[in-house]
Amino acid sequence: MKRMVATGLGVLALSTLAAADVDDIASFVDAPRTFNDFPDSNLFFESNFAAGTLSIIENDYGQGGFANRHIAWWGDAANTKVDFDYDDDFKASMVLTVKQADSVGNVEAGFQADLFGFGLFGVLTASGEIAAFGSVLPFHSFGTGLYDVGDELALEMIHHSGAGENMMPFSTMEYRYNNLTQNTGWISSGEIDFTTTEGGIPSAFDAFFGAGAQINQPDPQLGAVDIQFNKIQIVPAPGTLALAGCAGLVALRRRR
Repeated sequence: MKRMVATGLGVLALSTLAAADVDDIASFVDAPRTFNDFPDSNLFFESNFAAGTLSIIENDYGQGGFANRHIAWWGDAANTKVDFDYDDDFKASMVLTVKQADSVGNVEAGFQADLFGFGLFGVLTASGEIAAFGSVLPFHSFGTGLYDVGDELALEMIHHSGAGENMMPFSTMEYRYNNLTQNTGWISSGEIDFTTTEGGIPSAFDAFFGAGAQINQPDPQLGAVDIQFNKIQIVPAPGTLALAGCAGLVALRRRR
């Protein structure tokens, strides 16, 4: 969404503070076993939107293939997944703890994205990496050796829409983490441009965001994970252009 403001220099396009879709979020839409290569696993999956929590406990995988993936998507009051569009400025946050990751190749846990494939901003337990990749998420790696199983990790993902689809400046995503166990304080990626698709989240396609985890190559008998998400929330975030536009209007008024 855009609103137009008339100034002495013509018409200025400003991003609204948030698109209606973010305000409409009122539920989790559960999608356990989105990947289900181990269909006989013992799975406990429970989400609670009001409390901002998600619990994924899985073990006794049995025979299978590559991975299981379990997700809780953000949805509306009718329990329908919310479609994020170009102008949906938002700040998403969570506190994540991978409490157990025994006899599995890797656990990839954190924010989930779904558009042109799945994406993740979170942790990879095999290497201790904190990174964002896949779907339309701008790629960023903070590095490896930053997370140990059992650490309590706060994550934030802040989206600012750009000037318009296929226009510069592009939309940006900022990733932030704070390893509360290691007392790192907040560490930011800075605002990273969307340089693929339409320079942002394309409105012509359905884009979904949420929380969850993918468990890769678990041992059929010994694999066991316990992944806890707390304080999961998403709120409107001011648009970059809105802030810049307001500053410009103030400057114009001061010169009069």
